[in-house]
Amino acid sequence: MTDANPRIEVSAKTGHASVDFRHRTGEHCASTALRNLLSHRGIELSEGMIFGLASGLGFFYLRSDQMSPTRMFHGRTPTLESDFGDNTGIDFVDRVEPDDDTAWRILRERLRSGEPVMLSTDTFYLGYHQTTSHFPGHRCVAVGYDDETESVWIADRKFEQYQRCSFDELRQARNASDYPMKCHNQWGDFGADISFGRPFEEAIRLALQRNANDMLAPRSDWPSGIPAMRDLADEFASWADIGDWSWAARFGYQIVIKRGAGGSFFRTLYSAFLRESESTLPAIRDAKLADRMDRIATRWCDLAETLKQQSELEQCDPSLFERAAELAAEQADAEEGFFRDALAVATHT
Repeated sequence: MTDANPRIEVSAKTGHASVDFRHRTGEHCASTALRNLLSHRGIELSEGMIFGLASGLGFFYLRSDQMSPTRMFHGRTPTLESDFGDNTGIDFVDRVEPDDDTAWRILRERLRSGEPVMLSTDTFYLGYHQTTSHFPGHRCVAVGYDDETESVWIADRKFEQYQRCSFDELRQARNASDYPMKCHNQWGDFGADISFGRPFEEAIRLALQRNANDMLAPRSDWPSGIPAMRDLADEFASWADIGDWSWAARFGYQIVIKRGAGGSFFRTLYSAFLRESESTLPAIRDAKLADRMDRIATRWCDLAETLKQQSELEQCDPSLFERAAELAAEQADAEEGFFRDALAVATHT
């Protein structure tokens, strides 16, 4: 990881504001942002520990002809940020704001008070990402703005230096009107109490228990957890019949290997949390949870490679989607067994 602490030269005029914020790159957008925000407030945790304490490992599967691609899956929970606060007792609040003007006013006020703000965005509208595909829910940190140039400075996961985007770009990215999956001007920051609200071992147990329960018996309104993984396995073969089979396969490959997933569908981030937690909760080591999660991560990479091969063909090869279905079914079995054992570790006294 790169340690970058760029300086921004700004005027002290009313139309300018900046935050002295230390930005470090990372593996995943939300856990990187949380790590850097915590560091800004004096708490140093690894990104893997933050991801695990946030019960961040997940799975959901979406199908809609209004999306692009029309079939997509993802490997983290949509409630990672708020779950981090709930599990640790650290005062973090994630909010949505339906009105764009109000959202912009709040952001300016927070930046002028010296507080960086975590934002939810769609990278399609942020020019510095140079992407032609939508990716809503991407988390980054606003650290300053300039009325004269009508621009905002952003600390973003994979970029070593602060990035600039225009006011209009950020407005669209935070609550786009032309794409069905919206970010609703979601934003979050830490409150006054920036200390653990419960013992560290208890926070690890609670995070592990929440993650296991969410995978085994999902509380999300979206198709998620192990049941959604089995749905994907059942439906993968039918992807050969959809019009955007190539793009769906390519996006599936990217969501496992790229797009802030740590190169392995977030699974190695979670294994890093497990290994770091072994000294606090030895039962994690006794159950070999980290080693098992590493093997699960490798198999997700195998599935991604199958999807990549499919996406590079001029004509669809149905056997490749059938192979992906077999791998997804195996992953569902492996992760169900893993999380049943993880739940036993978390609840054992």
